[in-house]
Amino acid sequence: MAKKGKHRNRKQKVSARKSKTPVIWIVFALSVLILVLTVSGKIPFTNSQKKDGKSFHVKGGETRPVIDPSMFTGLTRAAYAAARENPEVLDQVYCYCNCSEPPFYHKSLLSCFTGNHGAG
Repeated sequence: MAKKGKHRNRKQKVSARKSKTPVIWIVFALSVLILVLTVSGKIPFTNSQKKDGKSFHVKGGETRPVIDPSMFTGLTRAAYAAARENPEVLDQVYCYCNCSEPPFYHKSLLSCFTGNHGAG
């Protein structure tokens, strides 16, 4: 009786190994595909140029100070504090809310935090 239990247990291990093999190959194939597409520039989010020609990587040159984070609460306060601590980083990031258009004329993501625009 003990032999049947061992034999069945061994079959389960072999079956488990066989069922993992296709998953490993699928993950490997997808990884290679993503790598090839990234290197070739075919994945949109890896391209450094938007369709309208604006660069995602900007040097904004924002000179206005970031608003005091203590005016806000919760996550908004944390966001303004991060902007105040790292202005050089945010000044190089393109702002996706299209606030470079009137009436805001933002230069970079840092510009959103020079007023209450970054509060939502």
